[in-house]
Amino acid sequence: MMSIKELRDIFEDNFEELKFESGRSIAPHMKEFAWQQIKLYYEKLEHIASKVTETEVKLVLPNQITPKGKNYTIQGVVDIVNEEDNIVMYDIKTHKSEDVKANKDLYKAQLSVYAHMWKNLRNSEIDNMAIIATFPSDDLKTAIYDDDESKIEKLMEQWNPLVDLNFDEDDVINQIISFGETVDKIEDGKFEAPSIDKLKDVVNGQKMPFGIAVCRHCDARYSCDSYDKYKSRPRLDKDIINKAKAEDEIEKDAWKNGYL
Repeated sequence: MMSIKELRDIFEDNFEELKFESGRSIAPHMKEFAWQQIKLYYEKLEHIASKVTETEVKLVLPNQITPKGKNYTIQGVVDIVNEEDNIVMYDIKTHKSEDVKANKDLYKAQLSVYAHMWKNLRNSEIDNMAIIATFPSDDLKTAIYDDDESKIEKLMEQWNPLVDLNFDEDDVINQIISFGETVDKIEDGKFEAPSIDKLKDVVNGQKMPFGIAVCRHCDARYSCDSYDKYKSRPRLDKDIINKAKAEDEIEKDAWKNGYL
């Protein structure tokens, strides 16, 4: 088993390489949170991580045509475990497992397309597929910030970032159509932010409204009119409004410092 120090060294090397290639950086607290997710994933699912036979496999499905006749390409990146002729495809997401489970059909559709792409490229079937959702639960995240070892150990036992999904051929067709429709909207300049009502909606399985659970992960939210209006809605819970505003100010300053 790889030591945590060795894993951290690999993380630092990859971070510096990506920073050099992209010419961009991220705020220190965001980098540290990314490291915590990787560390938790490895500690919880080392039995999977150690068996990965192909990592960051690039899947490509070129020459797709949108409903309006535009050409586009679908791409994805996955990890593969090929053991005793049983091929398992994993897609790592920086999401909460609760959110993945609450929106299982959306993730299943995306991975079904990836499995279809794998079959076209490798001429072999995917036997199983799953999402690895690396974002810790709220309680685990708090325990990590508080450096409470006893709570971390207990909550780690309860935390399950692995969400198994089943391949569905119908999902492949429908999802590719959906991708094409999205491309047309973007190309036509008609891809709009969700409505205020959508941002206020609490999706099944989530504790926070869409505007917090989803929009909080979007880098474009600072220039999004819907998100700006959402934060200042008087009918929203004041604790949510204050939390969003406070975290926004912290992240704005951190992002600025990260790029200086």
